[in-house]
Amino acid sequence: MKRFFVFLVVLISLFLSNESIAQKDSRFEEFKEMKKNFVLKNTILTVEERKSFTILFEKYGNKYHDKVWVLKIKLKKEFNQPYDTLSSENAFKYINDYDYLEKLGMSIKHERNQKLLETIRPEIVLKILINEMEFDQLMLRRIRNRNKKIKEREKERDRK
Repeated sequence: MKRFFVFLVVLISLFLSNESIAQKDSRFEEFKEMKKNFVLKNTILTVEERKSFTILFEKYGNKYHDKVWVLKIKLKKEFNQPYDTLSSENAFKYINDYDYLEKLGMSIKHERNQKLLETIRPEIVLKILINEMEFDQLMLRRIRNRNKKIKEREKERDRK
């Protein structure tokens, strides 16, 4: 009976952890799809350029997510403590690890841009980059506005 209970607990834990991973992946996929559609909507591409962009966007978006973004989040969680309580050794490690991930991210983006230039006209690649920046700024504004609304609601509740 004990074995069955332990097995059941392990099985439920695995199911729940896989479910949370799937949710995170689906959020990333949803965001990536939104960004890709925004760029495609705001950029005039030939059929071949569109196909090339889509393939490279998927490939390098996934590569950046897996090799940089996920590790940055993990790194930030590791050092989620007041900075004045970090030891010099931990601060040094954090800085070096973060710098490494930043450089890796830039090299992935550079590699993708070079691949885009092989199949898409340079002025269109520039437009793609501008549209990506505009999308990122739009998402940042949405997050800020949502956070402002949340704070306003909290203030309203506190007043009542």
